[in-house]
Amino acid sequence: MAFVKSAGRVLQILELFDELQREARVSEIAERLGFPQSSTSMLLKSLAQLGYLDYDADSRSFLPSPRVALLGAWLDKGPVRDGSLVRMLEHLSECTGGTVILAARNTIYSQYVHVLQAQTAMRFHVPPGTRRLVVWSATGTALLAGIPDAEIGPLVRRTNAEAPPEQPPIQVAAVLANVTRLRQDGHFFSHGLVTSGAGSIAVPLPNRIDRKGRPLAVAVSGLLEEFERREAQIVALIHDAIARFLVHAD
Repeated sequence: MAFVKSAGRVLQILELFDELQREARVSEIAERLGFPQSSTSMLLKSLAQLGYLDYDADSRSFLPSPRVALLGAWLDKGPVRDGSLVRMLEHLSECTGGTVILAARNTIYSQYVHVLQAQTAMRFHVPPGTRRLVVWSATGTALLAGIPDAEIGPLVRRTNAEAPPEQPPIQVAAVLANVTRLRQDGHFFSHGLVTSGAGSIAVPLPNRIDRKGRPLAVAVSGLLEEFERREAQIVALIHDAIARFLVHAD
């Protein structure tokens, strides 16, 4: 389905500020997002006029206003609202050194709703909003942990019908094997399943995190060779963080 380009760009700008966590000028925003500088300038000025961005004339830079900070505050009164979910993600970023991803299901995709980039020189940059096939990714496998096996086959067939043409057909048996492995081990380790040379370890989050009970998953990603050496350590750190910040936070 087609989307309005300007609407998508507004959200990408806000997500970029979430990643940068500082002021930014028009030129930097345009360069990082690959937008034309002229249209980026017009869009930022419009958001400032509407009260969603603050503009500093001295530095010629923009920053989200408190109005943005309050958007969505009414949606959740649990770990999202009180900050414990974000604190868990930040803790994982610090103690693992990898890229930390929070994902939710969006039709046939696992969508990255929050990303903390790795700070190492050798890393894979993954922007917020990235989508991976839910039946063929680390976070997707974690998101499927709670659904009946009988629903996986139809989901795989739908994915094969709707996925981009360059995506090789996915076998139901392979997806079921991955989900079974996750249920047994408590995590799923993707050995370059989506990106060659990348490793990703994903764990489903407790059901009560989202107020509507929608499944969420957390993953830590990095260089495959390093993650193969550190699998046990990273798995332990993820489970410890979930227990500390989300299960025993009260």
